[in-house]
Amino acid sequence: MKKKYEITSCGLSCDLCDGNTTKIQDSSIYLLKVFKDPMFSSVISMVNPDFRKYNLPDFKKMLNIISQYPPCPGCNERKDCVINQCTSDKKIKNCGQCNFFDINNGKCKAIPQPLKTSMMPPAPIFLDGLTKRYQKWNVKNLIAFAEGREEEISAEIEEMVKKGKSNRDIIDFTVNLFDMKP
Repeated sequence: MKKKYEITSCGLSCDLCDGNTTKIQDSSIYLLKVFKDPMFSSVISMVNPDFRKYNLPDFKKMLNIISQYPPCPGCNERKDCVINQCTSDKKIKNCGQCNFFDINNGKCKAIPQPLKTSMMPPAPIFLDGLTKRYQKWNVKNLIAFAEGREEEISAEIEEMVKKGKSNRDIIDFTVNLFDMKP
């Protein structure tokens, strides 16, 4: 069982992630119920005539698939993550404990190794993308961890959770991780 308010191998927190709950699945179920209402199509079509050109059957199929996803087991349990693979190979908890992690600039100095089996970029490149996406919040956590301030991180995460914050509050949605090139 994972410890509450801890950081993952890359510096993020499962406690702030909607994937670690059923919020995404619950929202999909709710939308499917809305689409079953016969008034929905009539009303939305009157309000927005362009609605008819959207592919609603495919969207419903996608929502149905999402509604059945199990909650995420947590980042640290994902064996397909290149950062988890890297930290696991090195037998460390997170990037903050790695000799290649430069706490002065918050970057991994390891030479990216090409991967044959993963759709993800190599660990240093993926960490850099996450850092951009989360506006260096993960690096701040990794540096604090490297400096022995793990309780401080846990307290900050706990406070954010109490205030109803999630990863969405710290994500820079302009960063597309799939656009990154190794």
